Amino acid sequence: MNTLDTLYFPDTVLPLYQQLPLALFFHSIHLLQPVEQEGKEEQDGSLTPESHLFTETGFCQEHTPSRLGEDRDRFLHLLHDIRNRKDNYVEQLNYLSLASLSAPPSRGDNSKLTIISSLLQGMDKDAEGHDEALWQARLVLKIAELLDREEEELAQQLAAIDDEEIALFRSLQGEIRESGDEEVVEEDPFIELMELKQKMNQPRPGMIKNRLRAWNRLYLSGHLPENFCLWTTRRQEAADILLEKYEQECGQAPLALLQIDLPARISQEDAEAIRDIEQFRGEMQAHLQELAAALGELVKAEKLNGSDPAALLPQAETWKEVWNSRLESSFPASQYGRTPLTIHLLAEMPFSVLIGDARGTEMKSPARHALLAVCA
Repeated sequence: MNTLDTLYFPDTVLPLYQQLPLALFFHSIHLLQPVEQEGKEEQDGSLTPESHLFTETGFCQEHTPSRLGEDRDRFLHLLHDIRNRKDNYVEQLNYLSLASLSAPPSRGDNSKLTIISSLLQGMDKDAEGHDEALWQARLVLKIAELLDREEEELAQQLAAIDDEEIALFRSLQGEIRESGDEEVVEEDPFIELMELKQKMNQPRPGMIKNRLRAWNRLYLSGHLPENFCLWTTRRQEAADILLEKYEQECGQAPLALLQIDLPARISQEDAEAIRDIEQFRGEMQAHLQELAAALGELVKAEKLNGSDPAALLPQAETWKEVWNSRLESSFPASQYGRTPLTIHLLAEMPFSVLIGDARGTEMKSPARHALLAVCA
C-alpha cells in the first residue's frame, strides 16, 4: 500500500473542486458511502456528474462497509421523502441525535425514539443485518450531505454578488445615513450580507461531533480493502476531536511532522486543471515517492523519538521548500490562493486503537502509529 493512500473523514462526498487540490499530493483518496451505488448512477442526486471524474480515474474511491442490499430501495425512498417533504421533517430532524449510539435509551428518550421509529418505520429490527443504530448513522450522514449541498449553493449565490452590487449596497447605506433615518440604518443590508458571509461554513454546534460519530459507526460496521494508516479531513473541528482524544489517551501531544501549501481551490471549470495536476505530479514524482517511503517506515518503527519532529522526518524542511516553490510556479498563490496541509503523527496509537476498533488485529496492519492530515 502507498502511504499516501488516505481515508477521508467524516464527509462522505468530496466535490471535485476539493478533490483537485488534494490530487496534487495524495496518491488516492478513499471515501465511505452510507448507501452503495449501483453502476454509475447518481446516488439520490448527492453527486454532480463532474464529481465522478476522479472516481473513474481511480484517484477517488468509494466504499460501503456495510451494504444495505435488499433494503437499499427502502432507504433511498426515505431520503427522497425527507428531501421533498422537508418542512414536515424539520422538527423531527432537529431531535435526530446520535447520542443513542453510545448510550442505552433512558425514560426521557421516549419522544426521540418515537421520532426515529417514525423515520425508520417499516424496518424489521429483528432481522439479521438490520441495525437501527446503523440506519440512524446512515441517515445522519446523508442529511449532512444534503445540508452541505444547500450551504454550498448558498455560498455560490453569495459569491455571485459582484463589486457593482456591493457598491449599490454601500450607496444605499450612504443615502440612508444622509436621510437621518436611524431606525433603518440599524438594518443596513450591506452589514447583514457581510455577517451572513462570515457565518458561512461555520459548523453548527454539535454537528461535526454527531457526524463523526455516525461516520465511525459506519466505519466499524464492515471491512474496507485496506487498513489505512493515514486519515485526512478538511474539517479542523473533526481533526481536533481525534487529536484531543489521542492526547487524553496517550498523555502526550501529537507531533506536526510536515506542513506544506495546497491551492485553496482549483475550479472544475478549468479545462487545463487535470493536465496541470498531472504535470505537477510528474515533476514531483520522485519527491512524493521519497516521502511515501519515509512515512511508511515511520509508521512501522518500533522506537520513536516522540519529542523531536525533525529527527523523525529529517527531510521535512527541504521537502517543504521544494514543494512550495514548484507549487508557486504551477499554481500561483495570487490566482489559486493557499491553504495549509499539516500531517500529524499519533505515536503508539494506530487508528484502530484510537477509535476502539476491535478488528485492528484482524486486518494485520504493520502500522504501529497513525498519521492524521488536516487541510484547513
